[in-house]
Order: sequence, then structure tokens, then C-alpha cells
Amino acid sequence: MCDIGKVVKKRYLATRQVREFIAEQKAEIQAEYVKSVERLETEGYLIEPFGKKLGDDLFEIRLRRGRQVRVVYFYHVDNRVIGVHAFLKKTQQTPPRELAQARRVKRSIEAGDYEER
Repeated sequence: MCDIGKVVKKRYLATRQVREFIAEQKAEIQAEYVKSVERLETEGYLIEPFGKKLGDDLFEIRLRRGRQVRVVYFYHVDNRVIGVHAFLKKTQQTPPRELAQARRVKRSIEAGDYEER
């Protein structure tokens, strides 16, 4: 997702669920997502208001144009960053079920048995 000439510190990959969820969003949200991913790849991390740490090993991309879209990601081997779950945040706190889903996908990827459906 980065331009030629930019130094990339990380390589961002997204699960099918994340790609499909983002594709369903308005163009302005998709553009904000691309910009956030580029920032994550070139800087290696995101700070508020663009991102936030959710715990020991999960982080979120915060998309705030219109709707409160969140993409949960984690840092993986070989400078990879993997977006594992995307959702629309409707409450102040991140819903536990959304974090649980992100953790399930993360564990599956780390175990090497994740399959795109």
C-alpha cells in the first residue's frame, strides 16, 4: 500500500474480513484507512488520534470520518503488521466480543492454521 520512494518499516496485511468490511465503507473512510495504513507502514506505529493500544498485543486503527470504524491489528514476525478484525464502534468502550474475535484470529495466524474463508 505504499508509494515508490517511501521507506517502509513495516508491511501491512489484512484478513479478508477487514478487506471486505473496508470495501463496504464510504470512499472517505476507505481513503482514511489507506492513509493510516501508509502511516503505519512508514512510521512503524500509530499514535492517537490515528491509533491506540488495546492491550498487551493488540492495537487499533481509528477511522473517524463520519462513523467510528476500527481495525484491530497486531505486530507479527518479519516486520509484518496484520489487520485481523474490523468493526463499527457504537459505544465508548471497545466491545469485548470484538476483542475476543480479534484475539481468535490472531491466535490462529500465530499458530499457522488461519485460513481465509
